[in-house]
Amino acid sequence: MLAVALAAVAALFFAQGVARLRRRGRADLAGWDRVALFAVGLVVPVVALVGPMDRLADTHLAVHMLQHVLIGDLTPALLTVAVRGPLLVFLLPAPLLAPLARSTRVRAFLSTLLRPRVAFALWAANLAVWHVPYLYDLVLRRDVVHYLEHACWVVAGLLVWTLLVDPGGHRRLTVGGRVALAAAMFACGQVLADVLIFSFQTLYPAYPGRTDQQLAGVVMMAEQLVTLGALAFVLLRPRMRGARLVAA
Repeated sequence: MLAVALAAVAALFFAQGVARLRRRGRADLAGWDRVALFAVGLVVPVVALVGPMDRLADTHLAVHMLQHVLIGDLTPALLTVAVRGPLLVFLLPAPLLAPLARSTRVRAFLSTLLRPRVAFALWAANLAVWHVPYLYDLVLRRDVVHYLEHACWVVAGLLVWTLLVDPGGHRRLTVGGRVALAAAMFACGQVLADVLIFSFQTLYPAYPGRTDQQLAGVVMMAEQLVTLGALAFVLLRPRMRGARLVAA
């Protein structure tokens, strides 16, 4: 139920941000397309963490992997796209935003986390650590560890997708840099996917064998192809169009 509570809080913050922008006559910056994206971005983790999927994740490695990619990739991607532009600033009410904005420690901490090398290192470390067989099995026995695992996936995903989407327009990375980051993430994910798919032994004793393990690798590969592939296409499309015009 923690996922539902957090989603409800996020929805309230988003709703007040949309309302404030619309009162200022900027409905173009807070359209229904943004509302729909944010809503889907909240529904996805709730579906992943509450109900049948969460129960199946305890007995099927592929479903557990699906949980991870949904909360660590798809959810951050949808949320960061939904809040891009001025809407990002309006997410927090002024009484909450002002003290945070004035705090040099908070700004320095966030700035450090959002350095491309730092964010990618944290994301890659999260991917590697939580797929160590001992820890992967431990989360099935300890709820606290399981909650920590899910929190790490969400935070790591938000860091890298903030750089990939750049909702605040900070330009920490060029377009080429964002494509390179997406490619590096895909490469790391494929290393893990290949291990799961082509390993000759069962790596996770708590789950029912190699077929489930191979399916988990396919799930990760497919999700990254969709999310990171779509991002790369959007980023490179203007350049491809320009190249076609030059060639013509």
